[in-house]
Formats: sequence, structure tokens, C-alpha cells
Amino acid sequence: MNYSEFLSAICSHMKNRYMDASVSIHPVLKNNNKRLDGLLILQPGENIAPTIYLNSYYTRYRKGTSLDRLFEEIASLYEKHRFPSLFDLSLLRDFERIRNRISFRLINRASNPELLADIPYLPFLDLAIVFFFTLEDEIIGNSTVLIHNSHLNLWEITAKELFRLAQTNSRFLTGYEIIPMERLLFPDAKKETLPPSSASEIFVLSNRTRVFGAACLLYDDILASFAGMLQDDFYVLPSSIHEVLLLPVKRSPSPNSLLEMVREVNEQEVAPEDILSNQVYLYRAKDRQLGIALAAGN
Repeated sequence: MNYSEFLSAICSHMKNRYMDASVSIHPVLKNNNKRLDGLLILQPGENIAPTIYLNSYYTRYRKGTSLDRLFEEIASLYEKHRFPSLFDLSLLRDFERIRNRISFRLINRASNPELLADIPYLPFLDLAIVFFFTLEDEIIGNSTVLIHNSHLNLWEITAKELFRLAQTNSRFLTGYEIIPMERLLFPDAKKETLPPSSASEIFVLSNRTRVFGAACLLYDDILASFAGMLQDDFYVLPSSIHEVLLLPVKRSPSPNSLLEMVREVNEQEVAPEDILSNQVYLYRAKDRQLGIALAAGN
């Protein structure tokens, strides 16, 4: 059974299982041009449904998992996360109810041309600052919604206005943390300062939730304060869209070595949709400026 036939089988089974529901499969464009197929099951009296991505289920089917087992798992996941009542869609149209929930995150510009054509963004180095808002609702729980151009048209605002709101909101909602790598590797250590090691020269910058934490690079004063603490310039390695690594220049390998390390980690360890960049960045304390230290390919 090929992938198209697999999707048809899933859709047909769910239509028979939920005979009064509208069942459909929609392509979904994710970060870094990652394309997934999402199953939607919408029951009568409901106006919102969870999206169940089917791509990984096909991988398991190819490895020997039976269709019947996958059917049951998908149905169980749907039942667990379905929204058995009407969601107040007016919330999405009321900017005053949204404005304090708007935040930003960073994605790669070159890897997202199709997505960026449909959403507001501001350029930042080789990256793009994009925007989302959080929802907290008794029906859907906590979730995030990527802001599209259609939202801007509805709210009659600009990307720059979104950025000003997100600058304030993001700090309030998720804050920031700069943690020595050692603290993550040895969380049970009693002393805050451990004996010198290679990990002691590396710091992790993220937010408190560790979700979209690479956006903390947009806090100019935080970068300047960290450089002042080090009394040194520092390199920034884009670990993922969720965090970055900070390394003092005087105690770091060469930019070429760091660039090779970033490439290898992205290729071997980071999920494709979580990759931020293949660049190495340099923060110059004197200029209070973050820039690209060494372009990929050089």
C-alpha cells in the first residue's frame, strides 16, 4: 500500500467509524518547508477539531504495524483531544483580547519562502522574526496560533506593531534564562560553580518554557549584559529554534570549527523542523551588535 492509498484507508475508516462527522485530510506546511498531512474529524455541533498528523503512522505501517492497530491509536488520540463543544471564534477577531498574548519566534528565512509569503515577518540576520499568540481556553486548553497576513488585515495593524507588542509580551510570558551547560548536564550538583571543564565554557540561552527560546537573541540588553559579565565577545551557535549556545571568543575553537560543528549537529541530531540556521554568529561587545561570524560555505 503506497502513501496515498494509506491516507485513503485512514479517511475511509474514520468516516465509517464517525458516520455523522466531517472527515478530511489537509496538507499542513510546517517550519523549514516540512509538509505533513493532518486528519480532521469534525462532529456535529463542533467548530474546531484537533489535527492528527498521519506521516509518522505510515512510517510505522511500513515497518510492520497493522492497520487495525493504527486505526485504534488514531481514534484514541482523537477522542482524547477532541473539543466536544463550540469554541468562541470571536476571540480570534478581537485584537484587544489578543494583543497581550502576542509573542515572537525565529525561523530561517531561506528555508521558509512559501510560509513567509503568507505570514508577517521582519528580517533578522539570515533569520525571520515571526509572530504567534497563545490561547488559554477551557475547551482547547493551551495552544499557539501562528499569525498570518489575514490576521493583520483583520486587525488593521503592521508587522512592526506586532514586534513592539511581542517585545514586551514575550519577556512577561516566558522570560529568559542563561544557564551554564554544566547545570544542564549535572542538574543535581550541589555547587553552582563546578570545576572547569569544556562544558563550563558553554552557556545555554533560552526562555523559561524552552519553546521557541532562540528568540531571546532579540533581547539586546540581555546580550550586552552577558558580554559585560564575560568581559569578552562571544559566539552564538544556533542549537535549534528553541535554544542557542553562547561561547566566549577567547576560549572557543575557530569559527570554521564551530561552523562545522553546527552543520554536523543539524544534520545528525536536530529534527528538520527544529533547525534554526547553519550559521555561526558573533556578538561584539564594543559595538553591542550581533552579526554573522562566518557565512556557511566559506
